[in-house]
Amino acid sequence: MGKRQIFELTGLLSVVVSLVFVGFEIRQNTSAVRSATNIAISDQVIDISRDIATDERLSRLTHLMLVENILGEELSPEDYISLQMHVNAGLRRIENIFLQVQDGILDPSAFDQIAVSNYYRTNIARETWDMFGKYFDKGFISHFEALRDSVPQ
Repeated sequence: MGKRQIFELTGLLSVVVSLVFVGFEIRQNTSAVRSATNIAISDQVIDISRDIATDERLSRLTHLMLVENILGEELSPEDYISLQMHVNAGLRRIENIFLQVQDGILDPSAFDQIAVSNYYRTNIARETWDMFGKYFDKGFISHFEALRDSVPQ
């Protein structure tokens, strides 16, 4: 084997080893992104729960929404907008998960973490969706409505 062939073979092996290394690094980076995304989702749920738990007014409003399933017209305008913004924030969180699943960043099992609870089946949540739902991603709209309207488990 000549020197030229040895150099070409060495160059080829270097390229192959480099590609394997790059593939390994991409896989590790993808795993890190997925992990960070899952942590962010958990942090968002914790923040929403903490907001409700530590704010007496928001706790009372959430109780009225979840337990008594009141209509928006039964609240003061200030209380109604507070609940609507809270529901809207939760909807954006679910939309974000949907988009990340669509982009392949998250596995579809990510929806198992945020199963559409009775929270999004309340009168207030439905009124909020009727008002703001048209501003969400078109694919998410049908996905969310199917989740929301499915029989709760």
